[in-house]
Amino acid sequence: MRNEIILLLGTDPEGGYVMQRALEAVGYPVLTADSREGADELFRSFNGAIRLVIIDITEKENRGLEVIAALRRSNPTLKVIVATKDISPSERHDIYISGVIELIRKPVDKQQLLQAVRRIVEK
Repeated sequence: MRNEIILLLGTDPEGGYVMQRALEAVGYPVLTADSREGADELFRSFNGAIRLVIIDITEKENRGLEVIAALRRSNPTLKVIVATKDISPSERHDIYISGVIELIRKPVDKQQLLQAVRRIVEK
């Protein structure tokens, strides 16, 4: 088992399940949260052990950039991957400005996901 705990935040049930299973299959411990409040509770419970968040910001009402900013304020070394479907160039720019390290397209390809995670956690 690997040491890096990964949090899946705001993922749709089917996509979240696929990502969770792919990550767990290669040894990553995975937690899930449906909201920022749920994520905050997990961060408190796991006392800094969560090193990476994969957040789905496909839904317009998700307010994903605000959530990313809030999580990074309380966890400055937190690494973030965004999973999204359609995105404009200006949205892409805003995502990277917010401190996101990787952007992956939905539906998420398992190999693409695992490569992105490895690039981040094995640095």
